[in-house]
Amino acid sequence: MKKNSVITIASIAVLVCAVGGYTLYDYFVGNHVEIPASKTEQSATGATAAAPVSNQGTTNPASNVNKTWNIDNESKVFFSVTTSKETVNFAINNVKGSWDINLTAPDQMKATATADLNQIDSGNPKRDEHIKSEEYFNTEVTPEAAFEVKSFEGLPAEWTEGQKATFKMNGVLTVRGTSKDVQFDADAIYSQGKMNLEGTSIVRFGDFGLKSPHAILADTEENITITLRLGLESA
Repeated sequence: MKKNSVITIASIAVLVCAVGGYTLYDYFVGNHVEIPASKTEQSATGATAAAPVSNQGTTNPASNVNKTWNIDNESKVFFSVTTSKETVNFAINNVKGSWDINLTAPDQMKATATADLNQIDSGNPKRDEHIKSEEYFNTEVTPEAAFEVKSFEGLPAEWTEGQKATFKMNGVLTVRGTSKDVQFDADAIYSQGKMNLEGTSIVRFGDFGLKSPHAILADTEENITITLRLGLESA
């Protein structure tokens, strides 16, 4: 075999190994879940028609929104960690809860939600099983994360069709039996009898007695970003 042919074959072999190695590395430490674009931002900027033109921008009586709203089946909660490679997102399905809205008496409003941690999905089953293990979320013992709102800040006195309301939710987040006071920066839009609620908050692994999972996600920052993508339907 000619020398040039040997060099060519060797080069191809090295390239294949490099590509294969990177693909394997990317599978285990890369991001495979995208967080959906904000519906409240789309609606507020007109990118998505949130309501018929005849209703857009009209103020609704409090009776239209002052009721119990249940989280729908399409809702998801995401949490994200930043590694030495990139930000990795985890999606959680099977989110349940409700929001009792009372704009005339905001101090009487209540909201609760639970998320099934056994439904964690990062696009990598091995990574998901690791994060659900006893070392981390320990889902066999504490399968749910729970959030209870204690107060709202900045809610409008009236709700306007198709117009984003920006406010804060103060409450208690419980993970693995440990509770932590947290605040969500939230947006909501009421449109055509439905409500979209979104929000973000940042907590730390240490808040819940956890260590950042370096072994499974390469070098990982301590912060965890929680993102809500919730649809609510009238009960």
